[in-house]
Amino acid sequence: MKVIVTGCNGLVGSALVRQCIANDNITHVFALTRKPLDEAVAKSPKATVILHDDFSSLPPDLLRQLAGAEGCLWAIGGRATQFPDVETYRRVQVDYTLAAAKAFQETLVPQLPEGKQFRFLFCSGKFAEWDQSKSLHFMADTRHVKGQVERELCEFADADTAKRFVVYCGRPSGILPGDAGLPAKITGKLYGAIDADRLAKAFVRVVLEGYKERIIENDTLLSL
Repeated sequence: MKVIVTGCNGLVGSALVRQCIANDNITHVFALTRKPLDEAVAKSPKATVILHDDFSSLPPDLLRQLAGAEGCLWAIGGRATQFPDVETYRRVQVDYTLAAAKAFQETLVPQLPEGKQFRFLFCSGKFAEWDQSKSLHFMADTRHVKGQVERELCEFADADTAKRFVVYCGRPSGILPGDAGLPAKITGKLYGAIDADRLAKAFVRVVLEGYKERIIENDTLLSL
């Protein structure tokens, strides 16, 4: 299976690239990124690094480079506090994600063999909230925006009458780097934090095999 990965310089995205390269069932990974990746990825025969600046648009020449992809692991985003303002966060989290989903559904899905589905897995977050009018007491902007992405992705997939564009939304709680110290690991247990590589392995399994539920909560990700 050929898979697209985004957010490749981030904690989750870099782990996804590593796990895709390590997994024998992934034949190739297209690492779609703004910045160059480390030499180990760039020289891997299983990886194609594609530099792209503006994720609000995926032009035809870029989509041609992604031909044959059957899935996407979307890890662009994060928390609202990591962005200068909510408008920027919403543009990156909502607009970029939906633009890519539309481009992949229109261009890559028709290229697949008859009956093949394209699986799009969005890295969301625990407590993402679909109801944009609901008052939230913590991480409101992050939860509302991630919830908006989830809802709109699911609605987009539902509108595909051929059911060939399939959406999954993974909802990790805290995410720990592989070199997290003991204090971080102990604290992480209090809120169900998951190691980035363990999360990446779960995401790769979902993109390869699919899953019975569209929204995949943190406890499930820990068990995959």
